[in-house]
Amino acid sequence: MCDFQIPFSSPVADLIDKANQSITKMGGTFSGDSQTGNFSISTPVGKISGAYTVGTGTLDIHIEDKPFFVSCGMIEDQLTKALS
Repeated sequence: MCDFQIPFSSPVADLIDKANQSITKMGGTFSGDSQTGNFSISTPVGKISGAYTVGTGTLDIHIEDKPFFVSCGMIEDQLTKALS
């Protein structure tokens, strides 16, 4: 459904830890490591689920399922804010 990249410069382990904390704090689930993983977050309008892979200086995100009313840009903005 959506693919985007979030650039990062911090150590990968710190980024993944922050992602795990942010997503679980929002009531979602997170599983993964410093190379690849999956996540899901429930929202008032439906579930968002996706996967990530770690590239060279980027976190590559693939959103697999999202509510119709939630744009890819909104998801990218929120994830970028949560990881910065």
